[in-house]
Amino acid sequence: MDKREIYRRRAKQFYYAFLFFINLVFFGSLATYPFFNLPLPSKVILQASLIVILSALLSFLLAFFVRKRSFPVKTAQDIWWSYTATKGYFWSFVISSVPFAIAFVIYLVIASFVVLFLGYLLSFCALILLRPKEEDIE
Repeated sequence: MDKREIYRRRAKQFYYAFLFFINLVFFGSLATYPFFNLPLPSKVILQASLIVILSALLSFLLAFFVRKRSFPVKTAQDIWWSYTATKGYFWSFVISSVPFAIAFVIYLVIASFVVLFLGYLLSFCALILLRPKEEDIE
């Protein structure tokens, strides 16, 4: 089996592990929601949602920029091609998860399910768009 094929399989496993971690944190937070549920004014929820949406716009642009700069990785020219590809995947996944991280911190402070779900949804969609592709490694 070719090293590129093995690496592509490992990159997909890394991607699924990242998705699993975000799902685990989200569903773990849902389990604690009944204990911290407080009535909140709609203005607070709207402001927190706006913060998450703005962070999503900035992080998605940055994640797609990192992705564009990192890929495709040419295995014939780069002696450390697996390191370069892993670095590109890692940083694009982490940067695209920033809205969920911000929403999680807001959830810890004000316990707003709407904000947590919005951050989760935005980060999950960005991770789907940034999934590893066959043409990333040439």
